[in-house]
Amino acid sequence: MGVNPPMPGEMEDPATLDALLVWLGQGQYDGATRYEEIRRRLIYLFTCRGCHTPEDLADETLDRTALAINKPGFQYQGDPVAYLHGVAQNILHEWLRKQRRFIQEPISGDVADKRSWRVEQSDREILSSCLENCLMKLQPEKRQVLLRYYQNDKGAKIRDRKDLAGEVGSNALRIQLFRLRKQVRHCVERCVRQHEM
Repeated sequence: MGVNPPMPGEMEDPATLDALLVWLGQGQYDGATRYEEIRRRLIYLFTCRGCHTPEDLADETLDRTALAINKPGFQYQGDPVAYLHGVAQNILHEWLRKQRRFIQEPISGDVADKRSWRVEQSDREILSSCLENCLMKLQPEKRQVLLRYYQNDKGAKIRDRKDLAGEVGSNALRIQLFRLRKQVRHCVERCVRQHEM
């Protein structure tokens, strides 16, 4: 399809998300509704392809598209979903390449199991520490919104999300979560890279 979205980077202009919503629909409200529908479809697509972080990849697809459409000279004629599908395919290929890089030849039975467990445990501890630090950098009220959105399971989670949407408004919540997830994700990525050095 020839879609070449920009590499991920923090959005400097808060109008970037608004422009994406308008591009997706006939206005911000229609665009926000379509945004949620497209995000669900992207999560389903990445899940079907065996990705273990489908929500992150769906968000990355939407982030890159938002940055692309705001670049000077951006031109695309056609259904935005087709463009997003092209971006999603590129992200899927990148994800698959990363997965292949991390697959290693087994060393030998017990030793390999213990070594991989230690590596996984260390990676988890670094990731957990980075996430905790990045969450603490958020303003307390924003951190509370993000934590409330993701806490609990199944029915309780649905009720909490409805309560949150009722408090701040459905579209405002979507926009706020979009920005918060992006901010935390980039913070965690920077933190993890620093640990790898």
